[in-house]
Order: sequence, then structure tokens, then C-alpha cells
Amino acid sequence: MRDPSDIRSLPIDIAFARLQEWLVDRKRVPHDWRKRLAALRARIAAAFASLPRDLHPDLLTLELEEIGYLEAKKIYSILLESNTESRNIFGRLTGSAGEWESIGKAYDKDHIFLGEAAQIMVQNVNYDIPYQRKQMQKNQQQLAELDRREADIKRLAALSATRYVEACQELGLQGVDVRQELIESAKTLPSTFNKILEVLTSDPVSQAVEYYTVFVRECHTEDKENFKSVVHNLKQLRANPPSLHVSVCKEVHNSLGDASKAHGSNMDGEEHIDFNVPADDIDWDISVDNNGIDWDIGEVEQPTEESGNGFGSYEIIDANIELAGSENYGVGVSAYPSADKEGLACDTSDQICWDISTDNPEENAAIEIAPTESGQYEERSQLLEKEYRNNILDDLLEVKSFLTLRLGEVRNADTSSLQHQVQAVSPFVLQQYAAESLENMLVEISSAISLLTNQKTLDLIMILNSKRFLDRLVSTLEEKKHHEVKLREGLGDLSVKRMELQNALSSSWPKQEAAITKTRELKKLCEATLSSMFDGRPVHIIGEINTLLSSSVSQLAG
Repeated sequence: MRDPSDIRSLPIDIAFARLQEWLVDRKRVPHDWRKRLAALRARIAAAFASLPRDLHPDLLTLELEEIGYLEAKKIYSILLESNTESRNIFGRLTGSAGEWESIGKAYDKDHIFLGEAAQIMVQNVNYDIPYQRKQMQKNQQQLAELDRREADIKRLAALSATRYVEACQELGLQGVDVRQELIESAKTLPSTFNKILEVLTSDPVSQAVEYYTVFVRECHTEDKENFKSVVHNLKQLRANPPSLHVSVCKEVHNSLGDASKAHGSNMDGEEHIDFNVPADDIDWDISVDNNGIDWDIGEVEQPTEESGNGFGSYEIIDANIELAGSENYGVGVSAYPSADKEGLACDTSDQICWDISTDNPEENAAIEIAPTESGQYEERSQLLEKEYRNNILDDLLEVKSFLTLRLGEVRNADTSSLQHQVQAVSPFVLQQYAAESLENMLVEISSAISLLTNQKTLDLIMILNSKRFLDRLVSTLEEKKHHEVKLREGLGDLSVKRMELQNALSSSWPKQEAAITKTRELKKLCEATLSSMFDGRPVHIIGEINTLLSSSVSQLAG
């Protein structure tokens, strides 16, 4: 038989999951302890409302939901120290101290505090502390994700800024006022046109034109007049070089004025709208006459040109309106070579006129007379017109094809004897050029073609001739800049989100530590109280509560 002293030293292990049932089954707490605890909570709420919280700093941080047995004892001790003489004739405390003393005794009666301690420990271990840990882990993951996103946004913003700078540098812009700078860069075309004219009027090109003309004349002896039409446009350019003056078309010029006005109105914070429009000026062009339908449709422009009348690329004109006040008054059909070629000129009869043209906006850009610095008016360069450049380019390609074939024939060893016989009876101009001279001509002709077809030169010409092309180019550049600005603004939102997460983390950590500390204190209180009930035998509450408390200790140590 075991010694009673040995029995007293045997520990009592209580499973944490069944702690509340164990206390009721062993009659350590009454079976209606929850009902008594609810009544006690009501007394605590009433006493807490009249509690003088300015007596001690710890009372200022207390919340009603947090008050339990341990907090009630602490409040009683604080009030007892500050109200040592507030007792009645029977020696009992009065006021708040007496109220909290009775609350403490109610907790001690039938060990109601054990049931409350078991309830709080279950709530903390199974719900509150795991939830707080998951929230902290979630906040930490979101912070890491924010750091990654911030790094990506900074990288993309830097990349967008670099692309914008590179695009501006490629076009020779500073990036301050993109539209105006594009117009200014397009005004450097005279130097390019001058270089083109220098090549076209050089000696090798002159020799190539003469060589080709004589060759055609000798080969087509039955038609003596045929050779005069050979590379006619190139000869005209050499005889009458075009002007080097460049200027923006009227539509582009008006767009610059509209942009500056819009910028000024945005700076003022308001937009001026003229409501004093007379109603008599509105012409709805509605007629009920039976004279026929007049579809006087103007020229159809390419998508690269933008119409300012709100009808897209089509312009509806009333034939009954006089044209004497228009800019094109007095300009005949001959002013539009493309219309002459296609036979699209319209008469002034009452018939349906389908004056539709699908020419490029460069061709439809009227030749404007722009004032120079001296006050004189100078015509825009013909090189700004696409049709004029294409005619020159056609002649150059024709001469290049001829020189390429001719050079191949001269260098062909199989027909060298026949070449010598033909050249012996040919004019002197056909005999004096060897293969090296032909190759030199071919190089110059190719250089002229390259200058005329240079993409940057064509873009600069389009800037002067087409408002839509200019708008699209400006929007493309500004889109890169706005993309960087938008990304930079996104960084501000990330900073706000990061601050919110950091505040949530800083507030969750003390709550978790307070819950763990309270759980540990309640566990010790239950074990000590139960041990005293069992004649000093050690009592251990086992289960997941120990795992949670030990993990919190390891985290603190780490």
C-alpha cells in the first residue's frame, strides 16, 4: 500500500479541452456558475461607470470588456490604498472600494473565478490568439507584397521616363512643350531640302540625266519627240529649283492657337463660352424643292488629316453659298493636278457632283503664302507636296534602273565585243562614260533617292501638313510621360496602404502579448487554486494551451 505522502506528491493532470466540464463534474464550481457570472458582470458594469479612474494610471487603460477576476482584485487594491479611512461603523469599506470588495468576494464564493478563468483561457487559446497571429501574418505578407509592387512600379516609372527621354532625343526635342518643339524641329527642313537640291544639281546627276536622254533619243529614232518627255520632272527641278521656304499649313497653325487658348483657360480655372450666338446665323440647309438632290461632297481626306467641321473626313458644302469670300475663290481645276489626272473636275450645272478624291493630306495641303521676316510673302516649298516629290522620285528610280542595267551590260564579258561595235557608231556622249563613271552616277542617284525617302524627313513634312499626324505624334509622346506620372501617383497610394498595415501590426502585437500574458496568469491561478483544494497536490493543465504558451516564449526569445 502506498504511503499517503507519496500519493500527495502525485500530480493531477487536467486536459485543457475538458477543463470547464471537469470543474463542474468534480463540484469545484457550481453547475450554474455561468448564470452567477452573468449577474456578476452586470455588477461590474455598474461599478465601472462610477469608478474614479484618475486615481491611478492603470485605471485609465482599463476597458469594461477586459475586467475579470484579476482586474477586479487589482482595482480593489488600488482603491484600498487611496481610501484607507472610508469605512462605516462596522469596519467595512464604503463607496467604490466597498463595491469592488463585494465583487471580489462574489468571485471567491464557490470559486466562480475558476469557471471564468477556464472560459477566458478557452476563448484566448482557441480563438483570439490564433486569429491575431493570422492577422499579423497576413499584414506581414501584404507588407512584403507592397515592397515588391513598389519596386516594380519604380522600375516601370524609370523605364517610362527613359523611353520618354529617348523618344524626345530621337526627335531632337527637350520635352517641355512637345507640340511647339515638333513644329520648330520641322522648320529645319530647308537645310534638308538644300542638301537634296545640291545632290540633284550635282555633276554626276546631270551626266546621268544627259546620258539617259541621249540613249532614249538614239534608241527611239522613229519618235524624235519622245526623248523630250524623259525624266521631265527632274529636268524641270534642275531648271527651276523650288523654293526652300517651309511653313505650317493653316489647320496646324490654328491647332497651335487653340492649344494655347485651352492652356490659358485651364490656367485661369474657367472656360469662356460665348452664348451670344445669333440664331439667324444657323443655316440648317433644309429645302423642299423638287429640283433634285445636290450631293456636293468635298474632297475625301485620308485618316491622317483631321477635318474641323465635325463630320469626320467629309465636308458637306451648300452649292447655293457664294464662294467669293473663301480662300479658294478664283482657283481653277488646274490648281489640283490630281483632279485633272482623274477627270474629277465638276461643272456648275445642277447635276450630282461626286467630287471625291482619296489623295494624301500632303497633296491636299494648299500651297500657302507665308510672310517672311522682311514682310514679303513667299510661297511654300513644292517639296512639301507629296505629288511633287513622288514625280521626282519616279524619275530618279527610272534613271537608277537604267544605270543599273547599263552598268551590268558594260561589265558583262560575254557581250563585250558587241558593246565595242555598238559604241563605235554611237554618239560621243554614250562613248565617254566607262563603268566607273556609271557607277559614280548610280551612287549619286541612290543618295538622292535615300534623301527623298528618309523617314525622319517624311515625318517632319507630315508635321507641317497634317494636323492629325501631329496630334497622334504628340499624344504618343505625352502618353509615355503620363504613364510615368500615373505610376508615381500609384506610389503615394502604396505609401498610405503601408502606413495602415504598419499601424495595424503595431496595434496587434501588444494585444496578442496581453492575451498570452493573461492566459499564462490564469493558468497559474487555476493550478494554484486547485492544488490547494487537493491538499497541496500539484495540478497541471495539459494540452494545446502549453503548446501555444511555449511557442510564444520561443518567438520572444527569437
